[in-house]
Amino acid sequence: MRARLASGAMLASLLLAACATRPVDVTQLDATQQATLLRAMSAFTLEGRVAVRAGEEGWQASVRWRQHDDISEVRLSGPFGAGALQLRFDGNELTLTTSRGQTLRGEEASRVLRQQLGFDPPIAELRHWLLADAGPVDSTAQVEAGANGRPAALTQQDWRLEFGDYRQQRLNRSAVQMPRRITATRGEVRLRLVVDGWKLGKAR
Repeated sequence: MRARLASGAMLASLLLAACATRPVDVTQLDATQQATLLRAMSAFTLEGRVAVRAGEEGWQASVRWRQHDDISEVRLSGPFGAGALQLRFDGNELTLTTSRGQTLRGEEASRVLRQQLGFDPPIAELRHWLLADAGPVDSTAQVEAGANGRPAALTQQDWRLEFGDYRQQRLNRSAVQMPRRITATRGEVRLRLVVDGWKLGKAR
């Protein structure tokens, strides 16, 4: 009886191990297929760290970007006193919650955000740039492909973005390559973003 139980336990362990190590089939996408899939993606979450230099001023912060359809929700924590800046942009209106808990909207929110950051951020375009893609409404954007076929640089609206350190990520049943490092420059403004984690296809 004991031998039978031991054999059953061993068989169950082997089955569990086989299930745990069985590779999950994913589709490896080329650059064109990936761009099409990412543009159709309704939601994503990015967490990382950003360093900004604007003229003689500079600061660093942790960043969490949550995108769901046309709604961008961004949290910057670190350089703004004891709290954090929270942004919400629905494609038309910007809402800003300051580190003191004050909520501002529209032009007032844009003005205070510009004062806090030291420059006027292109929030409407950033949701696309984070995915190494040009904003859809500007046909003058220029994209430079890298050796891996993915965008290595992008020029749009006087901003130049450089993408590097691509890492594989899962999106549905496909494997996509996402940049871990993004640098954006315009004049004296320079942003460097290091992505610590992506969540593609779902807003968390």
